Amino acid sequence: MTKLLGLFALGSFAACFATSSRPPPQQPMAGGPLGAVIVAGGPGAQECPGGQTCSFTCDGGSCAVACDPGSSCNIECDGGNCSLQCAGGASCNAECDGGNCQTQCVGGASCNLDCDGGNCATACEPGSSCRSECDGGGCH
Repeated sequence: MTKLLGLFALGSFAACFATSSRPPPQQPMAGGPLGAVIVAGGPGAQECPGGQTCSFTCDGGSCAVACDPGSSCNIECDGGNCSLQCAGGASCNAECDGGNCQTQCVGGASCNLDCDGGNCATACEPGSSCRSECDGGGCH
């Protein structure tokens, strides 16, 4: 019984000091006028509610952002590999310094993507206004 208790204590101690190789999700930073509200979605996903102005930074990359209808979103993805979904009636501005970002601009949305790292993709549905700059090349 004491051996079992010792193994349990050792396992608990090791679990307390174990670290994950995956970085924690980046936290959004409020921007725009006072009272802007940012609601975090599921694990690693961030959402900007309709009618709000939100600013997100993603230094480590691999962030997902959803901008609801009528919202205004500003995203800085320094680490790259970010995805942005901009709903109809939303205005989205994204800077992807790390490259490999994906933007989906749903009908009626306005999307601007600056992809310094290259290899970014923008899906611009009919009725949307989309502008992309790709300094790193390989964008579509």
